[in-house]
Amino acid sequence: MRSTLLAFSLLVAAQVLQQAHAQEGKAQLAEPKTKLEAFQAKSGTVIIRGFSDVGSVQGQLSTSVEVDCKEFTDASSDKKEYGITVTVKSRSRIERESTSFIDYDEIDSLLKGIAYIAKIDKTTTKLAAFQADYKTRGDLIISSFSNQGRVEAAIQSGRFGGASAFLSLSDLENFAKLITQAKATLDEIRK
Repeated sequence: MRSTLLAFSLLVAAQVLQQAHAQEGKAQLAEPKTKLEAFQAKSGTVIIRGFSDVGSVQGQLSTSVEVDCKEFTDASSDKKEYGITVTVKSRSRIERESTSFIDYDEIDSLLKGIAYIAKIDKTTTKLAAFQADYKTRGDLIISSFSNQGRVEAAIQSGRFGGASAFLSLSDLENFAKLITQAKATLDEIRK
């Protein structure tokens, strides 16, 4: 009787956890965070997706970051949204890949954030170590941090189960150049 009651209690607990996890998953998928994500999620209309590969940066530890331009058009209304995607790939023991959407109106702020955190050094704080982060609406996080006396950078895409790329500061500068190039491409087609 006691073992049956224990087994039943464990079964009920497992079901409760499974339902809570399923509801958490639905909440994560629920609302798009960027205009591009919202546009892509439209149903009942034809969405035309234009895209161009801008380039990539190879990071440390078998990681990389790719940048693409995006133009989404609603064929029925001819409304357009522009932006970029950043895809982070990690090919270490566990392969991970995650893509973040960045709306056109957020690109200038992203470039300013990258420029700021790339200049931070150990004099920023009196404590032993530091980390500075810039986060976009689409869950892209650009970081600089101290690591054994050096300043390094990381780019993370996605919140849960996302991917991270580890970069030198010169790699981070090359990433910023790709973002600048993507914005110039979008500026040209928006005319």
